[in-house]
Amino acid sequence: MQRRRKPRAKPRDVFSGSSSTPSKSTKKPPPKESKRPPTVPPIKPSIPKKVSRDASANNPDKANDSVKIKNDESANSTEIIQKNILGDSRKTIGLRDKIESSEPEIKENITSKKAQDIIDKSRARAMESLVKKAITPDSTEKPAVSVPIKKRVRKAKNSFQPAERKRRLDRSRHMEYKYEVRRLLVELNVDEEHRSSLLGTIWAKGERQTVSDAKDFLLTKHSEGVIDEHQLETLNKVVDGYTVRR
Repeated sequence: MQRRRKPRAKPRDVFSGSSSTPSKSTKKPPPKESKRPPTVPPIKPSIPKKVSRDASANNPDKANDSVKIKNDESANSTEIIQKNILGDSRKTIGLRDKIESSEPEIKENITSKKAQDIIDKSRARAMESLVKKAITPDSTEKPAVSVPIKKRVRKAKNSFQPAERKRRLDRSRHMEYKYEVRRLLVELNVDEEHRSSLLGTIWAKGERQTVSDAKDFLLTKHSEGVIDEHQLETLNKVVDGYTVRR
């Protein structure tokens, strides 16, 4: 649907003296009330009339009363002016000015006197001690205490002496020696009653003492007729095979 157009406004009549549209009357806003308090004109103090000396001399009380009344009126007028200009006076917080007292000075004087007395007493004591030291002779001095000298404790000497390095049988091959020599004695046809003694004594002398001691033992057995010369040589070779230097 088509929208309707707005009707055209009538042309303004330029030639007519009065405008077609009456002008709206603009309302003036009411004047704002001033927040300032109304100024009160200062009251001029009335000038006292000159009174003759005779009247003032005769009525001194009346003159004094009139002066007091005038002073009161002037004071009241100044208070009213101050209230209008400054407003009501606010209440104070309640703090008061500190009144300086003269007590600290007195205390300081007392403490200074006490300190001076203590200093004087200490000086007097020091002088007395110096006089006493000057009077006492040097012979009265205490003898120096002799400190006992501590004796040095000698450490015990270690009596351990390591064994000399000599030719001995090897301890680590003991089991190998036992099996080999036992088999060898059977092969050499050594008497059975002498086998165990030969096996144990050769190892004991060669391992604990020296190889030469073990060979001397074999020579004694050869001289006794327990072993022959061939058996002696084979056993000596076995001993040389297990010998080490330790």
